Amino acid sequence: MKAAQIRQSMEDLKTFIQDSDIKVRGGTMVDLSGLESKVSVICTKAVSLPAKDAMDIQPLMAELIGELERLTLSLRDFRDDLKK
Repeated sequence: MKAAQIRQSMEDLKTFIQDSDIKVRGGTMVDLSGLESKVSVICTKAVSLPAKDAMDIQPLMAELIGELERLTLSLRDFRDDLKK
């Protein structure tokens, strides 16, 4: 997989995570099955890139991590609300 393809996959995944976060914060359950696998595949592909290409997508990887962290917090809040 080339750097441009990995970048596009990351962008698509970031959009999916953002959309999921919005839904969860709105009180809607989302299907996240396969998310871990998708993230794993993209990370594995990114690590295999030549150093220059890997450095070029590093900011996008950081954004993706940030989105995953936000989704994690939203899911925790959702779970906590269900317990009330």
